[in-house]
Amino acid sequence: MSSQAASAALGFLLPTCWEIEVTCAAAMILVALYAAFELLAPRPSSPGTGAGADDLNLARDLDGADKYKGGSGGPSAYVVKLELLAAKNLIAANLNGTSDPYALITCGEEKRFSSMVPGSRNPMWGEEFNFVVESLPVKIKVKIYDWDIVWKSTTLGSVTVPVESEGQSGPVWHTLDSSSGQVCLHIKAIKVHESSSRVLNNSAEADARRRISMDKQGPTVVHQKPGHLQTIFGLPPDEVVEHSYSCALERSFLYHGRMYVSSWHICFHSNVFSKQIKVVLPLRDIDEIRRSQHAVINPAITIFLRMGAGGHGVPPLGYPDGRVRYKFASFWNRNHTIRALQRAVKNFHTMIEAEKQERAQSALRALSSSRKNSRKEINVPEDFADLTGQLQPFVKEGVLVSVFDGTFPCTAEQFFNNLLSDDSSYTTEYRTARKDKDINLGQWHVADEYDGQVRELNCKSICHSPMCPPYSAMTEWQHMVLSADKTDLVFETVQQVHDVPFGSFFEIHCRWTVKTVNSSSCSLKISAGSTFRCAFQEMVHNAV
Repeated sequence: MSSQAASAALGFLLPTCWEIEVTCAAAMILVALYAAFELLAPRPSSPGTGAGADDLNLARDLDGADKYKGGSGGPSAYVVKLELLAAKNLIAANLNGTSDPYALITCGEEKRFSSMVPGSRNPMWGEEFNFVVESLPVKIKVKIYDWDIVWKSTTLGSVTVPVESEGQSGPVWHTLDSSSGQVCLHIKAIKVHESSSRVLNNSAEADARRRISMDKQGPTVVHQKPGHLQTIFGLPPDEVVEHSYSCALERSFLYHGRMYVSSWHICFHSNVFSKQIKVVLPLRDIDEIRRSQHAVINPAITIFLRMGAGGHGVPPLGYPDGRVRYKFASFWNRNHTIRALQRAVKNFHTMIEAEKQERAQSALRALSSSRKNSRKEINVPEDFADLTGQLQPFVKEGVLVSVFDGTFPCTAEQFFNNLLSDDSSYTTEYRTARKDKDINLGQWHVADEYDGQVRELNCKSICHSPMCPPYSAMTEWQHMVLSADKTDLVFETVQQVHDVPFGSFFEIHCRWTVKTVNSSSCSLKISAGSTFRCAFQEMVHNAV
């Protein structure tokens, strides 16, 4: 009786053959559906996709790059595109008579890595690398290495190719400076205008970094010890770690280490079996961040770089569409990490776009302010050419708050003549009474970008804060519109202080609206507000 009960209980607990078959079939269907989704799902766009596409078109089509070609109208640069096609007869560095070759391409101060081709003395790459240089000639050095899992990579040979002028060389086999081996390169140099997408993005990034670095200087800055980004990766002292994660870089096996995320880079460092691995990925080169898998059960993150970017630090993995990628696995929380990485890339591009918009507005103000006294043309970046095709708002409406609403004992015309006209000395007297120095007030003149007239005021304004010098340089751009019947006046100003910490991130916008009521009075409304850039908003958010 007890044996029958035991058999019945065992039969109840153990699954039948039919249940096992159904479970296995369901698991196989789920795996097949997931694989189909990963292969067929459209690749989502990312903040870096547009810039990468611009760069690809810029470097790929010499005949179609007319809109980017530089001329006498403004400063220019060069995009040097190198296609690493193949290599042959490389030295056999492995015991089995093969090698695991990859290439390190150097142009000026920039270094890029190709992907590694395992077990081959005649690798086929078909990868491209774009470098932006200020002038020609330049020298490009291609050095071939053999990848080793544990030991330091072995040099298989190198070659240096000079790029003398614009044009392309066609595929050419170059002999390496070793006992055996050749590499096939296709090099093209294109002259581009300074305002083309790639050059403009690099310039905007440099301006943003320089602005943040300058604003951090001053008596309130406390000396800080170099962090991991400085001691391990040699990055500038203004970069700080915002997030860090324990993870592993996928190669022949997983190199466990740590990932560091800043406002400018995603970095990874590993030291396994005394083999140092350092990966430094600029956020500007990231095209896409995607969820992936390692060994089916290990959630991973794959970072794709834009076409022509190449690898940074160690050889990347290849991909059928020509991009290169880095794959990281073994995260504690993959979903949290990928959201943080995507947010970092988005914030970077938002900051660069804000810097580009600020440069465009500065160019427009400089252009309109200079036309009165100079006929010399000031080049406005092509990317912002559309801004000059229509009238631009002078102040930001969304930041203005009413600070005064009342009457004034004069008409709108008298208000302008006595306080704002070129013949009036009120502004200079007012600034002098404030003990401002070096007052330089321009004259009103017409600007195509704005309705009415504009002028510029520069002075050194007294500052009582310990965070700035006693006299701080200040610029005030002024804009006014007086109606044809001279009964309505709008006077707007934008102020910016230059040598106060974080001062270049802030602007004070103000609007005076004057309407004539009768022959001896007018209504006066004053609105004012402050605005600061998205880059500073992100800095404040990260600090909190």
